[in-house]
Amino acid sequence: MHTCWTQGPSIGLAEILDAREQRVRIQQELLKENPSCVVSFTLNIAGPIKVTPFTQWLYALGNRLIHHGVLEQKGQILKKIEEKKDTGWEGFFALSLKPDTIKSYLLFQEENHPLGRLFDFDVLRPDGSKVSRQELGFSERTCLICGKPAFLCGRSRTHSAWELQKKTQEMMSHFYHSRMSVHIGTLMQKALLYEVNTSLKPGLVDRVHNGAHQDMCIDTFVTSAYALTPYFINCALAGLSFDSSQEELPTLFQQLRILGKQAEETMLNATHGINTHKGIIFSGGIFCAAVGYANAAFQTDLKAPNLPEVLSSICQSMVSELLEDYKDITHSTARTHGEKLYASYGITGIRGAAYKGFPHVLFSGYPQFQKAYKTTGSLTKAGLIALLYYIGNTEDTNLIIRSDYKTAARIQKSLSAFLNRSDYEEQLQILPALDEYFVSNNISPGGSADMLALTYFLSFLSQKDCWFES
Repeated sequence: MHTCWTQGPSIGLAEILDAREQRVRIQQELLKENPSCVVSFTLNIAGPIKVTPFTQWLYALGNRLIHHGVLEQKGQILKKIEEKKDTGWEGFFALSLKPDTIKSYLLFQEENHPLGRLFDFDVLRPDGSKVSRQELGFSERTCLICGKPAFLCGRSRTHSAWELQKKTQEMMSHFYHSRMSVHIGTLMQKALLYEVNTSLKPGLVDRVHNGAHQDMCIDTFVTSAYALTPYFINCALAGLSFDSSQEELPTLFQQLRILGKQAEETMLNATHGINTHKGIIFSGGIFCAAVGYANAAFQTDLKAPNLPEVLSSICQSMVSELLEDYKDITHSTARTHGEKLYASYGITGIRGAAYKGFPHVLFSGYPQFQKAYKTTGSLTKAGLIALLYYIGNTEDTNLIIRSDYKTAARIQKSLSAFLNRSDYEEQLQILPALDEYFVSNNISPGGSADMLALTYFLSFLSQKDCWFES
């Protein structure tokens, strides 16, 4: 766990006692508004540090649970007061709901939410009395560590503040990482599904046709995308859990390589031996891990405008040793298609793109996609426009292998020149002719398709928050 998530100002007993008195004053103030009840929300955080990035996130989570409960019970928030001090963030709500109704909902959250033990929801009746757990059929709260009644452990000081603090941090960290990794991984799955459904893609599998491929179709890609989803989640979790400096990120990449080999087997088993997503296993795994690490190590908001810059830096650090494999390659030792292209032309393909921090995606393709989406209002059109950019401007080894170096260079030069002088409508209009040429010549720009998937992934990250509530 990165310490930046658990650091904050330390407070003393006098400040805690003052905060309790202030809490009572606010509760009395809200009761004067004549609501049906008042909800007082605090967090159960052991130790002298009450406010950290983790507890601020936890407070926001509990706050949303209250809002959802009021909405679910068809009530209204008549007045709300928040206290955000070093002694802990607190929320107070004057509601139009019956005390027992909202208390039952909040007790359910305390008992069933993975972090419910850290929430403290008090509900006051109009006369100031509290609705107890017992009168609604709920038992006393249990200890975080041993599961015995909490008041017994507290009275006898069975567990130290350090033990309770450590347990609390572990709970928050585990829950946050598990939910965030699923969020990141499933957005990559969504990106793969959007990529294969984007039509008409020159020479590539989509909803219209199988392109220049005889052994695969859209169903093959959908099956593969679902099969690879646990892999992307695990890559994101590896990044979120990597508690080391950026200089040590090559170690994280070694973990990804192991996961990637397993993912390739999973893919081939799901597709009966067809290689649908080998390229995106590499680049998509790096992106998921980089996003996870950015969020955990730097508290980077996944919707932050500077996310591309942060990801590029992380990717470069992660794969800083990646091209070492190419140093000793010669024409006589080259075995794979990629090695032969490097030996003949110095082409590093997707490895080189990763080594440089994916500049074509993060600083060119994605911004162009955003601009096209804003102009056209269509994800599909924006995706096709971005795809044309990638075909015309990146080292797509699939394009070269499925044609030859000179043919690929000629295609890219001609396409790049066309893109520079044409508008979006003209670019979309050339797709059928380009597709016909690619299909008739058995050309498939698979590397560019992977770049498109990464572009969709970045777009989805910027649009959708992680769902932590349930």
